[in-house]
Amino acid sequence: MTTPAATAVPRVLQTPEFEPLIVAPEDRASSVVDLIHRSVERNSGREAMRWKLPKSQRPEGATEAVWTSRTYREMWDWVTSVSLGLKDIGIHDGDSVAIIARTRPEWAIADLASLALGAVTCPIYPQSEAGQAAFVINNVSARLIFVENAQQAAKIESIRAECPTLEHVVAFEPSGKLPAGTLTLDDVMARADTDAANRLEWQDAWKAIDRDHIATVIHTSGTTANPKGAVLSHGNVLFNYEAANQVVDFYETDIFLSFLPLSHIYGRIVDEVIALGRGAAVVYAEAVIERLPANMVEVRPTVMGAPPRLYERVYARVLSAVEAGSPMRQRIFHWAAGLGRRKYANHLAGRGDSPWLALQLKVADALVFGKIRDRTGGRVRYFVSGSAALSSEIGEFFYAMGMLVLEGYGLTETSPFVSVNRPDDFVFGTVGRAAPGSEVRIDPDTGEILVRGPQVMQGYLNQPEETARAIDADGWFHTGDIGELDEIGRIRITDRLKNIIVLGNGKNVSPGPMEAALSSSRFVAQAVILGDGQPYTGALIAPDFDELGAWAAANGIAEMPPEQLVEQPSVEKLYDTEVKRTLDGFGVHERPRRVALLPRLLSEEEGELTPSLKTKNRVVVKNWADKVAYLFDERPADSK
Repeated sequence: MTTPAATAVPRVLQTPEFEPLIVAPEDRASSVVDLIHRSVERNSGREAMRWKLPKSQRPEGATEAVWTSRTYREMWDWVTSVSLGLKDIGIHDGDSVAIIARTRPEWAIADLASLALGAVTCPIYPQSEAGQAAFVINNVSARLIFVENAQQAAKIESIRAECPTLEHVVAFEPSGKLPAGTLTLDDVMARADTDAANRLEWQDAWKAIDRDHIATVIHTSGTTANPKGAVLSHGNVLFNYEAANQVVDFYETDIFLSFLPLSHIYGRIVDEVIALGRGAAVVYAEAVIERLPANMVEVRPTVMGAPPRLYERVYARVLSAVEAGSPMRQRIFHWAAGLGRRKYANHLAGRGDSPWLALQLKVADALVFGKIRDRTGGRVRYFVSGSAALSSEIGEFFYAMGMLVLEGYGLTETSPFVSVNRPDDFVFGTVGRAAPGSEVRIDPDTGEILVRGPQVMQGYLNQPEETARAIDADGWFHTGDIGELDEIGRIRITDRLKNIIVLGNGKNVSPGPMEAALSSSRFVAQAVILGDGQPYTGALIAPDFDELGAWAAANGIAEMPPEQLVEQPSVEKLYDTEVKRTLDGFGVHERPRRVALLPRLLSEEEGELTPSLKTKNRVVVKNWADKVAYLFDERPADSK
């Protein structure tokens, strides 16, 4: 969202027309398990899951990763075996089962197998420290935890004594040195009682689970304090499937490339509930993020969910390649990009492309757009973007190439679907209209976005006071985000309520739109605007070191470590120029007066990012006290 937002609290109070949720009675599932089972019955022979085998499971003599897959019937048999094994271990209706693992097929199998017993699944982010994992385990009173491998098993073993309810640890990978008493997934399946009467009893039990039954407790990643456990019912989760399918055309023939964390509600809904519920194929990307571009070319996905950073990196790489090309190549690219802008202008105006523009777009597709699309596999119909703001410029760029980015909005507490742009109604810079069957309005006093509907959580686990603060007496969930509505109810998010910067002179500044604009630069990986209580704002910027390194080499700067590179006067001048360029449309009092470059990216490991890649400003300020001091001519807290 590069369009500057007014710094005053918005007072836009339109009440958009309510859009009903329409679900045929025969398509209305009673639980998540029922939804997936219906898909199995329709698609038993179709591919459900595909992934690359780890080294320990490759065929003898195989030196490279090998793809393997399961049909829907095979997937259901897997779920059944794990679920019956858990039943034999003693997992019952209402028990809590935790999962700490990266995205992989076993994650979804463990989830569905637990839900089939009426258990409540409780994800833990795989990057969580041992103490954080213990907090979640104890908050939900987990009896069993699925871990990915020996490393995660050792993490849980280190806090086992602090978790009195935890009875079993089950590892997905049998390789490595597992702590004594750790079970493997094979051990669990070996305990499955396949007697016909037992299977019938199990089936009757999951068929009896209704939409009011609790399905999961997901702890908000939180930028402050301890996380809160959002309690979501099967009905909350199913709403996402029903509402999403009403406004976006997902097909059984779709291929979803899954790399979002399943421990986050966004990835779990897109790559488990919607994909498997619809009968599409889910292909799990390799765990090494650097392999994602290669996986996209191999898999040729048609649908993919991703945070804005993926699109920003693709955009930056394309611009970098163009800049390194010949003057003729640059002219052709900018000519093609101009056609894309005209195409988008026609979309906004509600008119079709002229025959002449359509012809030029075909030529541009052959010369430019098709080659870029090939880098994503060439078949993407929709990218689904969430977790943070996407620059309008980047949305228009992908649209010009024939790949539509549908930006949506949601929170853990709303399970998460609040709104989404739609294939027949999208405006970049907005997050679309409210999901069918739900309502959105703007608080007239604070500008806060409020949501009411079937997606709103049941409350925070063990925190009634926090629940009462989040959900008012009329059922409106208070999102903490500030926004406005256009004439037909599309939401434009301007910032987080708690993120609004109040300068020393009393003026308000919304950092979010400026951070999104800065991130559209190919030289910027991350940006944080600070300035609360200060006379002006300042910007901390983590460079895109690949792009910066290429620029430095082209400008005669010798190769050097990042901490030295960011201190070079010519590099500082480059970023000053980029800041001025990308923030040209913002108010003088909003734009940062000083910029400090960081020698590395902000990371989850350092506690600076949440698992959904939101910035924890308090940690950033603490970790980079010297840089913050430079921005505002202050001494860091620990200096003498």
